[in-house]
Amino acid sequence: MHATRHSRGRTGFTLIELLTVMAIISILVAILMPALSGARREGKATKCQTNVREIANATLMYARRHEDRFPVAGDCRSTGDCQFWNGHQYVGWNGTKAKPNGDFWNRPVNLDMGMEASPSNPKGGEIALCPSDTGVVGETGTNSPLFDVLGSSYIINPILTQGKYGIWYYRDRDIGESDVLQVSRKVLVADHVGFGMTFNASWTGINPGWHDATRPSAVFGFVDGHGEYVKGKCRIREWQWYPEASGPTFVDNLQDKVNWNVYQDCD
Repeated sequence: MHATRHSRGRTGFTLIELLTVMAIISILVAILMPALSGARREGKATKCQTNVREIANATLMYARRHEDRFPVAGDCRSTGDCQFWNGHQYVGWNGTKAKPNGDFWNRPVNLDMGMEASPSNPKGGEIALCPSDTGVVGETGTNSPLFDVLGSSYIINPILTQGKYGIWYYRDRDIGESDVLQVSRKVLVADHVGFGMTFNASWTGINPGWHDATRPSAVFGFVDGHGEYVKGKCRIREWQWYPEASGPTFVDNLQDKVNWNVYQDCD
């Protein structure tokens, strides 16, 4: 009687099979990584947009508590000694830069967001942090995020905040919220990418920046309180470069200036 011979089952993969599986995994990773990276980028931009919307609405609350006036950007004494800020220091925390606000300024909109006026800890001003903030060397001299150095990733529209003693515009009264027309198209607050590209007299395309290294993109909060993540071939420019935006008659006949557009031609 002969013993029955049983075939031994396979206990593993061959080298060729392992290499094939590894190659397939590598291909899948190469396909999925851009999508995952894009999803993370969009998630950060969405958080930035949410923050901008909250800050815009808090700024509007501030204006309504202060007789229709936005936070001013300069405090001039009768001697003519003025302290000016760069627009970042109206919300957030104090930042690491020594006295970014001079001796005169707290963060005036913080109180309308339930925060202390001048927090020394970044956790006290995190609403002013854009997760996409990678800094602006030309602004701070470092690669650190603007939030770390200046206390906020966002900047308020300077034309709303100059005040009647501003060094740029000698108008005879401030602009109030009720003076602003086309509020859904007027920028109130934006990330630095948005405002850093618009300081000139012509319509300027938004450049790639924090949110997308290749496609133009920026986050804006508007005077009607809504926020947008603006992408593509939009064109923007700051209000102060309109011909009407200087001189003592700046706020006269505002009803005739309904065509002030902040951005247009978006794809």
